[in-house]
Parts: sequence; structure tokens; C-alpha cells
Amino acid sequence: MPASNVKLHPAAERLTAAKRYAVVLAGGSGTRLWPLSRANKPKQLLCLNGGESLLQQTLRRLLPMVDPAHVLTVTSNEYRFEVAGQLHAVHPGLACAVLAEPMGRNTLPAIAWACARIAQQTPDALVGVFSSDHAVADGQAFLQAWEAAEAAAERGYLTLFGMKPSAPATGYGYIQAGPPLAAGENGPIAKVQKATRFVEKPDLETARQYLEQGDYFWNGGMFVFRADRFLELLQRHQPLVYETAQQLAVEGGMSAPAELYGAMPDVSIDYGLLELTPDVAVVPVDMGWSDLGSWEAIYQQRDKDEQNNMVQGDVLALDSRDNLLWSEHGLVATLGIEGLAVVQTRDATLVCPRERVQDLKQLVAAVKERHAHLAETHLTVTRPWGSYTVLEEGPFYKIKRIVVNPGAKLSMQMHYHRSEHWVVVAGTARITNGEKEIYLEENQSTYIPKTHRHRLENPGRVPLQIIEIQSGPYLGEDDIVRFDDVYGRNCDGGSSR
Repeated sequence: MPASNVKLHPAAERLTAAKRYAVVLAGGSGTRLWPLSRANKPKQLLCLNGGESLLQQTLRRLLPMVDPAHVLTVTSNEYRFEVAGQLHAVHPGLACAVLAEPMGRNTLPAIAWACARIAQQTPDALVGVFSSDHAVADGQAFLQAWEAAEAAAERGYLTLFGMKPSAPATGYGYIQAGPPLAAGENGPIAKVQKATRFVEKPDLETARQYLEQGDYFWNGGMFVFRADRFLELLQRHQPLVYETAQQLAVEGGMSAPAELYGAMPDVSIDYGLLELTPDVAVVPVDMGWSDLGSWEAIYQQRDKDEQNNMVQGDVLALDSRDNLLWSEHGLVATLGIEGLAVVQTRDATLVCPRERVQDLKQLVAAVKERHAHLAETHLTVTRPWGSYTVLEEGPFYKIKRIVVNPGAKLSMQMHYHRSEHWVVVAGTARITNGEKEIYLEENQSTYIPKTHRHRLENPGRVPLQIIEIQSGPYLGEDDIVRFDDVYGRNCDGGSSR
């Protein structure tokens, strides 16, 4: 939403920009949107309901309210480069504060680390915490709810957004809203109520009762609190998380040491803090929220054609209705089907009844047993320098298309088990091959023997594209030894390139 369209209560204008911060949680990886979402390309990095990823949409939703320099994004170490790249496309300042977790420890440690860093600079900061993979239809209602939550946070409350339920959903937690927090007062605070009860994923009959009562709201995982109040409660209820977060903040790094981070408990902010303190409030809001947590959620959220099909990509649907039809590669053609989810990527296709998409975790587990790579990664893999796409592979060979961004370079590296042939198809390549450095242009090639140190760089202003043919007895992505890497990755082996 453009900032010019935002109309906030005058009280919000009096809150100084120096006091308002946002923490974006972007570390989750899920299987409920397989085969599109995979371990190395999770939901928040995908474009599911528009031309930008859910992460980018989240940041655009926040920027009318918060200075880009006051936004911290917490993600997995696996995703940090792609996250930073997507943030940079929204605003360059956003890419400067990406905190990388060595492993997932649930929401409380991630929030604590970010909050401890913020408190070093602004102890009484008003901190909003937001998931990076949700959809919000009404951005104005979101900003007004944020404004109201800040008013409650100023009074020491941990304040949640309570999403108005549109159906008796059983996949969400619920919050029961009690009496007004500030009876008789006007302004944003008038929208806030005491949170009296938390319920985790009720059964269908109970969810129907909640919908009829009207005082239960979905817990959408959005919070606002004052930094000093949060840390005070954290020290009281979760001292190990508190102490670790403070140590990480003092050390000041953007990546957390695995041994230190892994010692923290795996606990959510709900269980670890919110349910242990009475000072919790809720702002009921109807903003067209969805967590887009399943193919059915995406079907419900997206527009349909005249046959009630949700269509994405190259799709031809004849005599077909009530389907989700999604193509990432090639034509999906259907005839006479009803109520199915069909999702096609370049290397995998899902076909199941829409009513069974909630059971996808079971299917992905079976896929992982037989074809582990199909649960982990796509054929196109993003790297900090660009990307590579596996075009074809077989016994003793693999063919890739490698794209190197202008000015970027791969690590200085070598392989024990494979040799490589490189053919430039676009741009100019600077190549270190053993003791030699050469430049190649379109339709020129070179050979990299195994055990030779080598590096590929793009000195030009347009993307460099090469075709790489690998050959050897072992072509795994872990056959790499790095000697120098400008992206701070380990130089003793590890993931490809």
C-alpha cells in the first residue's frame, strides 16, 4: 500500500519514528504447499498471490508505518542470501539487518534475539512482530490495528492481533477477547480488549461454537510490545532464552553460533511467554487475513474462473470445475475433473482431492523416503551470486545452466571427483583455472580438471550464462572444497558453489 494512501489516527503521528520497530520472522520451512514449497525454497520466498513473494509483500505492508532502518528480519542461515536479495528489491536498507539462525528454535528465541538487539539502541522501543508468509487483503485495517496495539503496548501489555474468523477453522489457535482494556477512553486504545483465554486448534464443533459466540478470534501470530517489558517478562519466565539473547546482542553478529543458539529451548512465544503472564491484550481486526498454509487456503483466497477453478500458469481446463490448477512449467490440461488440486512443477506433479490437501505432510514424508531431493530443492537453486538449474542428469554426468549476476563471483573451489566443461552462452566470464586466468565470451569454452582450483566471475554489466557439463563417478553437491568465499560461507566443504 503506498504511504500516501495511509490515514492513521493523529495519536499515531505523535509516536516518533525512533521508537517504532518491526521484526519479521522469515525462517519457517513447510511441506503443506509441496511441490512448490520445499525445504530450500519455503513459502515466504514464493510468489503465491501476486508478482512479489509473500516476504516482499509483508515488507511493503510495513513500510508505511516504520523506517526501513528499524526493520529486523530473522531467517534461517540457509535462506539469508535470498532473503537479503528479496529485501533489497523492496528497499536497500532492509537487507542490512538480516539475522541468520543456524537452526530453527521456534518463535520465542528468534523474537528474543531481535528484541535484545533493538533494546540496546532503544530500550523502550515499540516492537511489532510479524510473520513473513501471510496474506492481508486490507492494508489499512492492518495499519490501524498496529496503531491500536501500540497504544496498549505503551501501557505494558503484550498485544496480539485477533483475526476475525470467517469459518470454523480447526487449523488455527484461538484467542478469547474479554472486556475493553480502557473502558470509556477514546482513540486507538478503545479497540483493544483483554485476552482472557487461548485455545490451540479446537475440534470442528468447538470451532463452530466460537464462531457463533463472536468473542473468539484467530491467533495470526502478530504481536506488539514494548522492548523493555518483553525482556523483563522473558527474564522472569525464560531465563536461558533471555541470557542467550543478551549475549547474542552484545556480540553483535548477524549469524548466531550453532552451539550457543542450539542450547535454547525450542519454544513458541505463545507457550513460552504469553500464556504465563496476565498482561496480554488483543486487538480484534477484520483485514482479510490468511496464513496461506495449504493449497485449500490459496484456493479460497484467489480469484476463480467461471467454472470456479483457481488457475495459475499455462492451464487448459475443459468440463472441469471447483479445481485448483497450477502450472509452473508446461501445460496442465484437464478434462472432466472436479474438486482436485493439480500442481505441476518442472520435476514433480501433485494430484489429490482438494479435501485431502491437509494430509500433504504424509505424502511428502513418503516422497522424501524415495526421492529425498524432491522434498528438499527445486531444479533451479538460488545462490548469493545468482542461480543454477539442473537441465539433465544421469549416471556419471550432469548438465546445468549457471547464471552469475553482474559483478558477482563464485567461491574459489575445487572438486575431488568431477571435472567440468563450461560453455559461455551469454555475457563475459572471467575464469581462474589452476594458475591461469582467462576471459571467455559467447560460444567459447574451457575445461576444468578435477582437483584444479577454479573460480567463475562475471565482470560485466549483464547476467553471465554458462552451460556446465559435469562428469565423474560422484556428482553430489557436497563434493566441493572452498578456499575463498566473499559471502562468508564455510571454506571447508559444504553446499554447492
